[in-house]
Amino acid sequence: MTQLLVDRKALLESMENDAEFLKTLIGIFLADCPAKLAAIRTAVAAHDPCEVMKASHSLKGAVSVFGAKSAVDAAHNLESMGHEGKQEGLAEAFALLEREMALVARALEEIAREGV
Repeated sequence: MTQLLVDRKALLESMENDAEFLKTLIGIFLADCPAKLAAIRTAVAAHDPCEVMKASHSLKGAVSVFGAKSAVDAAHNLESMGHEGKQEGLAEAFALLEREMALVARALEEIAREGV
């Protein structure tokens, strides 16, 4: 079983115990997440701190809905680096975000598959 990074019960309660809505929300997030990560990857490769900040902020907001603190923190770190115009360490910070997002995706897929 995948290590869960989200509290299923709390997540369902935050959705007013509407399991179908939660399942739909997970589906939308999982479909949208690769594009959000690609936008950050492109901005990091282009050394564009403004875009790193914007794209990371967008992903941070999306993943925060699921209470995945490590992924939110990783996205926030990139957002802050972009805001401060930092170039050094961006690639490493993005690699961490990708790892965290992969864990979140697996956890959410498991929740959707097994039911909430």
